[in-house]
Amino acid sequence: MMTRKALALLVVVLFTGLLAANAQPATQFLETNYYLVSLGQIGIGLDSLIDAAQTAGYTLIEYDGDIATVNVGVDPTERTVAEAMADDMVLLVDGDRFLLKRALPEYEYVVRPAEGGYELVLSPVQGLAISNTLTSILVSLQELGILGDAVDFDFNTFAKDDLKGSPAPTGARMDSSLYNLVIAEDWHAYAAENSFDVAGLRVEVIAEKLPGGALPEAYAAYVVEESDLLAKLLLPIDQLVALASSPSIGYVRTAYEPVAP
Repeated sequence: MMTRKALALLVVVLFTGLLAANAQPATQFLETNYYLVSLGQIGIGLDSLIDAAQTAGYTLIEYDGDIATVNVGVDPTERTVAEAMADDMVLLVDGDRFLLKRALPEYEYVVRPAEGGYELVLSPVQGLAISNTLTSILVSLQELGILGDAVDFDFNTFAKDDLKGSPAPTGARMDSSLYNLVIAEDWHAYAAENSFDVAGLRVEVIAEKLPGGALPEAYAAYVVEESDLLAKLLLPIDQLVALASSPSIGYVRTAYEPVAP
């Protein structure tokens, strides 16, 4: 396993290369922004991660379908998921996916599923040196056995106070609010604000199939109901863009809510 010194050196080398490739490089994370950093694939088994997180004192939220149990360390509790998610150290496990949260005085970070593996979400409370901060985070993750195979230091930056949001990528035929859930700083907070039905790391959506089209087999396990033209899914949030980009799908949206006349 890579040592702390070797990992720190790797971060410095990669970050220095990034600085050299940019004419006006940023050297600090700003408290007005949050950042998405791709980590690539993570090979740790969930059982090993759960053991390491419980030993370190993380609150553990485990989903079995739509039912969640909450443990603090190894002790079961009657706390709700919303209460548990407010803790400083949280591991949420949903099927074969996990979300890990750690809040510190200077910043908060989350590791969560992304289309290409996993990503790091960093939310600074104050200005922070990029190289030192990433080194500290990656070392902390390594201590839990979490080490991505393709850390991308050409990260995406989003303003915390951006009320407009971002349009879906070209080719992804989906409601913009669902895309903004994908890139949101906090999935659960954004889902609550927009009244999305969420269970663990999954969100309920409607996929409108093109005439003669079929739902790709890769999403069959997430189907709740299906007709010739529509499919209701409880879909992992990280799979939303991929589903909306499928050639047989015309549009992905939330369910229409009935309105009283």
